[in-house]
Formats: sequence, C-alpha cells, structure tokens
Amino acid sequence: MNVKVHYRLTQDRAGLPQDFAGARRFVASEGQAIEDMAKSQLAADYQVPTSAVVICKIEY
Repeated sequence: MNVKVHYRLTQDRAGLPQDFAGARRFVASEGQAIEDMAKSQLAADYQVPTSAVVICKIEY
C-alpha cells in the first residue's frame, strides 16, 4: 500500500532551528507502524535526529 506522509523538520544537521515542510510517498506493509518507519527514514535521509521530524498527516 502506498501512503503519503506530510512532515516538518524542526532542526537541521547542525542542530540549528529550522522550519521545513514537505511530503513523501512510502510503501507500507500491513501491520507495519507507518509513522515510526517514516520518521526513521526521513531522519536518516536528512541526517537529523528522529526528534527533529514531526509527522503532520498521513494520507492512505
């Protein structure tokens, strides 16, 4: 199943405050925690801690 996740980043790689918003599509399996998977993937992609990623909305 494809889901669209809307997210915000609250800090950049250097730890400075930032306000960036975006959306990305993810492929999710049944029974998989979409929010946790999306937060960890986005944090790895932007090289920020998972606490800097805020999930705003998930569209199924």
